Formats: sequence, structure tokens, C-alpha cells
Amino acid sequence: MMSQNKIKMSVLNKIERIKRMHRMISYQSTGSPRQFARKMDISQSMLYILIKELKELGAPVVYCRYRESYEYLYPVEFQIGFISPNMSEAELETTYGGAMIRPVFFPMRA
Repeated sequence: MMSQNKIKMSVLNKIERIKRMHRMISYQSTGSPRQFARKMDISQSMLYILIKELKELGAPVVYCRYRESYEYLYPVEFQIGFISPNMSEAELETTYGGAMIRPVFFPMRA
């Protein structure tokens, strides 16, 4: 059975991987699937699995043959964390570490 620390690390590693993928897709700097997999230090088949998972989470990811890069059809944010339903918008924007993992947002280039 997996220890609690290994489970925690695997979840954190997956979140970091998604954040990294999101950043590269947002900046349209992935390159071809082969290049993207190499940049992510994963196999190309694993890349396709992760892209599928992003789509299942609602990410509008597509591959642009012209740009030779994955991109989003429209700007999106990747957010994960815990927030109190009683917090104001200002508190949500400034809260960090423990209560909320600051959202990662990288706007698409025009």
C-alpha cells in the first residue's frame, strides 16, 4: 500500500505537471507532440493521455498544424485549491499558502 507521503507527492507532481503544460499551451510554445513530450520529459503516448485528461477537465486544447503547437481555443485559467465560501473577492485574490493555491493564468497571445 502506498504511503501517505507518496500519495501526496504524486498529487503535487501531477498538479505541477498540469501547470507546466498549461503554461506552455497558453504561450503556444509546445512544438510538435514529439517536441512537447520531450520538453515535458515524458513519452509521446503519455502526452496524449495527459492531453486527453486536460480535455476531460474542460480545457479547450487543440493542436494547430500551422503554428506546430498545442493551443487553447479561448483563454482559460487553471485553478486548484481550497477556499472559504465566506471570503470576499479581495481576500480570495490575496490569500496564499494553505487556504488557496494561487491560480495560474497565462493569457493566450493574439
